[in-house]
Amino acid sequence: MHEKNSLENLPSAVVLRDDLDTDRLKADLAALSDSEFWALQRSFKDGAVVEESDVDWKVLPLRAPGGDLQRTDPGGPGRDRFADTPLMAKAPYLAQVLSELGTELRSVRLMALAPGVSVEEHADTPLGLLYGYVRLHIPLVTNPGAVLVLDGVEQRWQPGTLWYGDFERPHSLRNTGDRTRIHLVADCATNDKLLSLFPSSFRAELPTSDIAYYRPVLPLTSRELAEFSCRFAMPSSFMEWGLPVVNDRESDLAAEVSAEDDGLVLRVAGCSPVELLHLGAGEFRLLGWSEERLLRLDLFDDDPRVELSTRRGRRRQVVLRPAHRLAAV
Repeated sequence: MHEKNSLENLPSAVVLRDDLDTDRLKADLAALSDSEFWALQRSFKDGAVVEESDVDWKVLPLRAPGGDLQRTDPGGPGRDRFADTPLMAKAPYLAQVLSELGTELRSVRLMALAPGVSVEEHADTPLGLLYGYVRLHIPLVTNPGAVLVLDGVEQRWQPGTLWYGDFERPHSLRNTGDRTRIHLVADCATNDKLLSLFPSSFRAELPTSDIAYYRPVLPLTSRELAEFSCRFAMPSSFMEWGLPVVNDRESDLAAEVSAEDDGLVLRVAGCSPVELLHLGAGEFRLLGWSEERLLRLDLFDDDPRVELSTRRGRRRQVVLRPAHRLAAV
């Protein structure tokens, strides 16, 4: 069931820019259209790329984990940082528009929905202002039969515009026209610069206490990396991306944080390793993810422990586990 949230009184979609140069957009698309790297969209689940789309919905990655041209998925927690693929250099105007957003970019993909194809209603979560990053669209090619139905409202976005959509709400796609619908889709961290692009009427109604704002990463010294190394029990639900952490000790998995390659890496039994990014005061988010889930390593008193938290806006779930330090403080 779709759970109500504090953003649902706001529009499900708003235009952020309507002044993009359509000729330059066409030129960038022409430079990319014949690429051999168009491939069906995939999903990211349990630390692995899975589930190739069963409909003709192709993707060309301009930015992806590790800059990998094979990654048609939006990415997720892991050890590969998001980086431009070689194709971004072939789209200088799109790169300029993206840089003008003034925020950190996650995945950036061209997504092509073939004629006669529809995508059933679904919701993308955790995604949106409540979680710390949003999904923006730049329409490149469309037709009257290409329709996004977002929260029950039909949307026909046109080239020359940049759109925000709240894709945590139910939405579906259909292309009953005779031309492929192509959008650039960019996942972006939420900060003040990005929010300044939203209409003033939208910003005036934003519940700021519910918005997960981007916080910059604060690097640790080599000594600090060693001091934060530890072992503890991890509730398995914390590693199930997008689901709240649950205090179920029967599901606990062995976990370890260790210093590797000038960073900290979280290793959990049966799961892919994830790099941790320090936000300050021993609090960490997962590389490739937002502050939807955080670890706080409180290791420096007589009761060392780990705080594991997940959030959806103001709502937080917190689980504590005792920890064992691996290095002397």
